[in-house]
Amino acid sequence: MYKKIIITKAEVEELKKKDKKLQLLIDYVGDIDRQYIPDHFISLVHSIVFQQLAYKAAISIWNRFVNEIGEITPNNILNIDESNLRQCGLSSSKIKYIKNISKAIIGEELEIEKFCSMSDGKIIEQLIRIKGIGEWTAEMFLITSLVRKDVLSYKDLGIRKGMQWLYGLKEEPTKEQFEKYRKKFSPYNTLASFYLWEVTSRNLTRFKSVEKVKLEGEVIYYDSPIGMIELQSSNDYIISLNFVEEKLYDEENSKVLLEAQKQLDEYFCGNRKEFDLPVKLAGTDFQKKVWQELKNIQYGEVASYKDIAVKINNPKGCRAVGNANNKNKIGIVLPCHRVVGSNGKLVGYAGGVWRKEWLLNHEKKYKKR
Repeated sequence: MYKKIIITKAEVEELKKKDKKLQLLIDYVGDIDRQYIPDHFISLVHSIVFQQLAYKAAISIWNRFVNEIGEITPNNILNIDESNLRQCGLSSSKIKYIKNISKAIIGEELEIEKFCSMSDGKIIEQLIRIKGIGEWTAEMFLITSLVRKDVLSYKDLGIRKGMQWLYGLKEEPTKEQFEKYRKKFSPYNTLASFYLWEVTSRNLTRFKSVEKVKLEGEVIYYDSPIGMIELQSSNDYIISLNFVEEKLYDEENSKVLLEAQKQLDEYFCGNRKEFDLPVKLAGTDFQKKVWQELKNIQYGEVASYKDIAVKINNPKGCRAVGNANNKNKIGIVLPCHRVVGSNGKLVGYAGGVWRKEWLLNHEKKYKKR
């Protein structure tokens, strides 16, 4: 019943050229494996059976339906008693819909044999006349039976959610925004649909952005007294140390990460006051000056934004220092928690002010030991 949809490398490469963010998604997901149902009638019935159901429940009902019907033809469906179909798990409305389709084909209201030579618009126009077939079902039919190449459905929630995440939209795309992307992806909208569906099916929304999905280096997770820490390395340098709520990546250790883990153990036990780890800083020259200056704040001591601004010969750059401090990606090792407001107040900290307070109290406790 099913056949594999052929997706060529040339099509994928052409779509990647259309959009940088979509290219990142494609590179992460890799090859797509999708199937279609060549028999147009079976495909329509299949789509009705699967409507608004979880896959496991739908496939169970479908299998019972096939066993009951035997050969899936319009006549067979019209001739079977509704009670038999209800025993398969079909609702009364779905039974009515598949019988409507069967009647429309027998009565030649649906010119199903001519679909291959008709435009997408004409096919949709015919299909939505049948009660039970809406615009979304018709558009999915274009993909899952006719394998049309340029279909991107605004009615599809998965596609809208995928687009919202991929482009960092606060809400689902408006019709106007959606149309902009549809034109951009054309004539490869169906292929774009496949990749956008992967966003929700792979739960990629747990990442802040598509740029965060693909990890180039190594990562481990460290259970500290104040929460889970994610440590990342690349080419024997620490590139990130942040507090996180969950593990996003599969762990892969490296020599520098093992050393970082050891030094964190020592720090949290009160036996280490300075870190000796190679770090790689990615930022502007100004940011790097601020981050390097953080290392000069002594264990158990604090400094203000103004103090740091003066140290880097930019006494009027307090606000800029604050912004740079907030963008520090290597917490604790580069101790941005030791920076306070000019009045000594604990100001913002990416890991939460309560963690900042804990770290300062921890260092104060072990400072003289």
